[in-house]
Amino acid sequence: MIDFDWTLGVQIINVLVLVYLLNLVLYRPIRKSLKDRQERLQAYEAAVAELAEKSQGLAGEIQENLTAARRAGVGEKEARRQQGAQAEASLLEKVKQEVDAEWTKVEKKIKEDMNKARKSLKDQAQSFAQVMAAKILGRELS
Repeated sequence: MIDFDWTLGVQIINVLVLVYLLNLVLYRPIRKSLKDRQERLQAYEAAVAELAEKSQGLAGEIQENLTAARRAGVGEKEARRQQGAQAEASLLEKVKQEVDAEWTKVEKKIKEDMNKARKSLKDQAQSFAQVMAAKILGRELS
């Protein structure tokens, strides 16, 4: 059987002193390290969450700016296209007017040339008719 004598009390005191010393030297510093580490992790997680929130906000802002820039670009493109179409229309109108003016000049010149040619042919037709009649009749016409 087990005898309970004075060594049992010494063993209990020994265990209690050992637990106290281990707690003082080993367990408390480890628990403190773990607690500090946990606090740092929580601080990092909070910082990461804050940065993620900021990045989402910035991403949204960038997207809005990009969308606004695209709209402005499309508007500018449309304005430039309209300016180009107006410039093209005015240039075409100017060219058309120049062509019409030139055509009028050419048409007038052609009519003048035709009138000169008709007059010349009329004059020549009379003399040609007299020459032909003279050849056919074999004598000069008066």
